[in-house]
Amino acid sequence: MTPPLTPNAIKAKPMNITHRTLLVGTILSASVVFSNAAVLYTNAGQLVNDASVTLPSMSVSRDASATGTLYFKYTVTNPISNSTNENYFAALQLYEGGTERLGVGNGWDPYAYSAYNTSSGNKDLNSANPEPGEVYQLVRNTDLTTIVLRVDFVSGGDDNISVWLNPNLSQTEASQSSSLKTTFTANATFNNILLREGGGGGGWSFSDIAIAENSSDTGFFAAVPETSTSLLGALGMIFLLKRRR
Repeated sequence: MTPPLTPNAIKAKPMNITHRTLLVGTILSASVVFSNAAVLYTNAGQLVNDASVTLPSMSVSRDASATGTLYFKYTVTNPISNSTNENYFAALQLYEGGTERLGVGNGWDPYAYSAYNTSSGNKDLNSANPEPGEVYQLVRNTDLTTIVLRVDFVSGGDDNISVWLNPNLSQTEASQSSSLKTTFTANATFNNILLREGGGGGGWSFSDIAIAENSSDTGFFAAVPETSTSLLGALGMIFLLKRRR
C-alpha cells in the first residue's frame, strides 16, 4: 500500500509546468496596452475652387516662441485641379494674422504634390508611387491622397517639418517607409488655417482634416505598444517559479 503524502511531501511537489506556462502567458498577454488621445481639431472639409476658406472654430495656434510638436492631416479626393490644367495651387495653408506661412498640397509652379513657403521655396513631396525616374508624384483626377504633416516647433527659428504622402496609418510613425517622407524647414507659426485653391481647374475636395499633438492620436498613426507595470509582475512571477523548480 502506498503511504499517504506527508505535509512536507505535498509542499515539495513541483507545480504542473502546463499550469505555470498558462499563468505566465496570461500575465504577459495583459501587459501590452495602447494609448490613444483625442485630437485637438477636426473638420469634415469641403470642395474649394478659386477661394481661400478659413477653417471654422479652430482655436489651435503656435507663435514664434513655441516648442513641441503638432500633427496635421487631410485627404484630397479626385482633384479637379490637377496636372492636366496647371498652373494652379491648392493647399492646407498656415497663416499668422494676414501673413502666409507654410502651405502643403501643390504649389503654383510644381505640377506635383508639394509644399510652398518653405525655407528654400517650393519643395516636391516624396512618393512611394513616383513618376518614372523621379521622386515626386503628379496630381491626377483619380487620386485619393492623404497627407500627414508633422511640425517640430523651434523657438525663435525655422521649424522642422516632416510630410508623409499616403502613409499607412495602420502602422506606427517609425514604421513608415522612408520613400513616403519629405523633410525640410519652414516658418510654421500660425493662428489661422485656410483651405486654398486658385488658378486652373475646378478645385480640390478636402476632407478628414485633423490636428493633434501625438502621432497616435485618433485618425493618425498606429500607437506604439507600451509595456505596462504588469509585465514587471510577470517577470517577477517567472523568477519565482524558476526558484521553486
